[in-house]
Amino acid sequence: MVTMNEHDYKVLYEKLNNPDKKVICPRCGNEIIREKRGNSIAVECKTKGCIYGGVRGI
Repeated sequence: MVTMNEHDYKVLYEKLNNPDKKVICPRCGNEIIREKRGNSIAVECKTKGCIYGGVRGI
């Protein structure tokens, strides 16, 4: 499990609300991506095992 801090959450939230904006991971410097997965939206670092989050739909 990844322990995230407030800044990590802010970066993910920024990408979630601005899908076309290029957002950089504060931990590793890779890009944060946003993907629609079924009824959910995932925001995560391209680096496996780094930061991640998302919103689940109904």
